[in-house]
Amino acid sequence: MSTDLETALRAYAQMSPAAVLKAAELISCLKAIKQQIEGRAGALGYSARCQQAIEVCRGECCIWHFPKTFTAVDFFIASFDLAAAERKVLVEQVRHPVKLPYQCPLLRKDGCIFAFQSRPIACTSAFPCMAGGEYWAYKESFRKDIDDIYAVIRHIINNRTRKRHS
Repeated sequence: MSTDLETALRAYAQMSPAAVLKAAELISCLKAIKQQIEGRAGALGYSARCQQAIEVCRGECCIWHFPKTFTAVDFFIASFDLAAAERKVLVEQVRHPVKLPYQCPLLRKDGCIFAFQSRPIACTSAFPCMAGGEYWAYKESFRKDIDDIYAVIRHIINNRTRKRHS
């Protein structure tokens, strides 16, 4: 996972201003999709029920259902708007993750390393203990758009890192 983060950060550092604008546009589209998905969770009452259940469940969703790893694309997207100091914290967290079974490697004792709006789209997989089929169908209705955006960002990252090795 550390390699994927380094790849994402290296690609970002090597981007031209035009490439940064293109990436920002793609990430903005992805964040809009993520907001819609999270809005649906809120409208269905999952967010409020989840917050109320935290005292009892102690964040079981975060511990057991969030991803165990992230790709270079996820890191690129999630770290795109981070300040240098925040990136440094992220690098340190990834290099020395909390060693708990099945737990997301970006969780700390005080919660996720990312601000809510910066969490990867994979984190919309919350609410497994209460989400019904309507939420999952709605979330999956965005799959093609998400996959298309990821493909373009993957291409941007590969072009940046390939140029460096040439």
